[in-house]
Amino acid sequence: MKTLNIFSLVLVCVLICPNAFAEEKKYFKNRIEELEQRVKQLESAKSAPKKKSFRPVNPTSRRRSSVWPSRLLNPAISVNGLLLGTYVNEGNADSTRDPQTGLKVQEVELRLVSNIDSYLRGVFMIAFDGDEVEVEEANAFLLVSNNLSLTAGKFFVPFGKHSQLHTHMFPFIDAPLINEKIVGREGLKEVGLNTALLLPAPWFSEINLVVFNGDNALFNGALNDDFVYLAHWKNLVDLSDDLTAELGGSFAYGRNELGSGPYNNTKLAGADLTFKWRPAGRERYRTLIWQSEFINSSRDVDKKGVYSLMQFQFARRWWIQGRYDFFTIPRDQVGGGEVKQDQHRYSTLLAFIPSEFSALRLQYNYLDPSNNKNEHQVFLQLNFTFGSHPAHAY
Repeated sequence: MKTLNIFSLVLVCVLICPNAFAEEKKYFKNRIEELEQRVKQLESAKSAPKKKSFRPVNPTSRRRSSVWPSRLLNPAISVNGLLLGTYVNEGNADSTRDPQTGLKVQEVELRLVSNIDSYLRGVFMIAFDGDEVEVEEANAFLLVSNNLSLTAGKFFVPFGKHSQLHTHMFPFIDAPLINEKIVGREGLKEVGLNTALLLPAPWFSEINLVVFNGDNALFNGALNDDFVYLAHWKNLVDLSDDLTAELGGSFAYGRNELGSGPYNNTKLAGADLTFKWRPAGRERYRTLIWQSEFINSSRDVDKKGVYSLMQFQFARRWWIQGRYDFFTIPRDQVGGGEVKQDQHRYSTLLAFIPSEFSALRLQYNYLDPSNNKNEHQVFLQLNFTFGSHPAHAY
């Protein structure tokens, strides 16, 4: 009897299991077909044009959207303004004197930056200084490789440290004496070609080789092919997580308008050293910068000088600064006689900087020129920017 029951159970399994497996196979087949159908429906719905739902639209906004192009096609635009009040205790009877006591719009700059295509980036900047209008920059930048880039057009020639800065980027309200007397207070803005090469060093090391027209008072050769040739070497080293050091050297050579003889060419040489301390985690509240620069010019006479400045951020929005300037013309090369034209200047500055878009700065200068008349200067400047605010060079 027991054997009969076992035989019956086996017979039932044999008869039922094939049917069960067939039903399960049919279920999975139907499920797969259903999922494939849903995928096809989703793909067709995605490719089909979307139906616009009715929504009341302001006719003015509709008209504007049809006229104005997309913001993605527009360059990044910014405007910087400098308002300046000045007091000078000397030479107030001279209306041509600079600086002079009074209020003025020191400068207004309009800047446009845009990627031209996948290869070029364009920069255009125009400056309004009183009644004068000047194109400060109009150039195209090409990144050839990770280590090589080219800049063509009008740009700030990379000589020294300070001469590459726009006016609103000056550490102090005025330029150092060596820049005013030798390079020019607004630097060398020239038309030329700059080749920048990043060297394979364990620190940041870059060499700039530049050829430009030299249409300025330093060079300004008489012939059309009197180009100026410049080399600039910049090195940036991390001394610690909080401290960096930058060492740079510059040399430029070109003909001038003095004609034949020993003074028909101009040589410029410079060296700069900068230390920056920004403690990690407190970089928004504490910063210390020490920067020094030396420039020597050999033209009809030798001119040389040095400045050293220190900037200390003691609170989130407050800076205090100090600077020493020295400029000299040690001798008259033409006449062979000694001339004493030493100038010393001492400056201090207090700045309130609410954000990267505005700054209010108060500066005092004590100047001891060659005529032994001590001069006192006081500046109050409002610096503001609206629109796109590009990052400043480190």
